[in-house]
Amino acid sequence: MMGGSKLWMWVAAAFLCTTIASSYAAVNYYSQSESYRRDYQALLEDLEYLTIFIHMKIDYGNGTVVWHNSTRVPLNSTLLTATRVVSSVEYVTFDYGTLVTGINGVGGDPDTFWLWHYWDPEEEKWEYGPVGSDRWMLHDGDIVAWIYTSF
Repeated sequence: MMGGSKLWMWVAAAFLCTTIASSYAAVNYYSQSESYRRDYQALLEDLEYLTIFIHMKIDYGNGTVVWHNSTRVPLNSTLLTATRVVSSVEYVTFDYGTLVTGINGVGGDPDTFWLWHYWDPEEEKWEYGPVGSDRWMLHDGDIVAWIYTSF
């Protein structure tokens, strides 16, 4: 009988050690996860100050229209930069600005071009882009559109 109680004593001691080790590990992992959560929240707050949200419409000219609503882009982004965030862009740069020749593989058709527009909230209508897309600075909440159109 003495041997049996020593066995139970060792089993209880092993159980106690594993319980203590498991509790320590759980507290440690919880502490780390809270630390990561706080770091993540701080990073998100920093991100709010370093980015803006825009809404971009891409009309492929064949009936396919894709909206990229509430797209986060870096602060001080140009339209070209933002377009490159949401799609694959082919372009040529000239002295007067950048000409977009393809978006997501669409482009290169004769007499058909990618033109960009911005939404004028005061006039409540789309306006043609007055400069090259690499020179149009975006602001938080801007609504812009790329339209593949022919003349």
